[in-house]
Amino acid sequence: MNEKAKSSHIAKEHTMSFASANAFGAMAAIPMGAVLVIPYLLIWGNNLIPFQFGFIPAMIVLVVGIVIHELMHGFAWALFAKSGVKSIEYGMKWKYLTPYCHCAEPLKVKHYRIGAAMPMIALGLIPAAIAMITGNGQMFLFGLVFTIAGAGDVVGLITLRKFNGDEWVQDHPDEVGFISYSEK
Repeated sequence: MNEKAKSSHIAKEHTMSFASANAFGAMAAIPMGAVLVIPYLLIWGNNLIPFQFGFIPAMIVLVVGIVIHELMHGFAWALFAKSGVKSIEYGMKWKYLTPYCHCAEPLKVKHYRIGAAMPMIALGLIPAAIAMITGNGQMFLFGLVFTIAGAGDVVGLITLRKFNGDEWVQDHPDEVGFISYSEK
């Protein structure tokens, strides 16, 4: 969608503050975690050993995973953005200790959804599913943590549910959420 096309549409913001998004994400994390933890424990029992390799290596894995999470948002959105990686910006909202990835140009809803869901699927759900099959407690914890890390993205995906995949949205530059464009 170019600037001329944007001017022929009505823009509407669908946003929340970073504080609200973190709160909603924390609330969503509980049921999301339960959906994974309960079946895993029923199948494999309590073989979860989170710090077998120590606290420092676990923190390194967490930080690297968070960086990869944001890079995956950017990679997916760049595939669909007219200007590619030039439209992607990364940063940190230090007040909320929240990293972010922002796409500066409008995307079709179906493409925005892919970028929003990609990290949770690749870093969270897939490792958790593999761990459900293999009984690997450490892989399960990794998948659980990165599924929960995607809880804020799930809040955004829920907001997108009322939009057709071919409609246009643009990532909001300052808040959590997006701007939708509907025809006048």
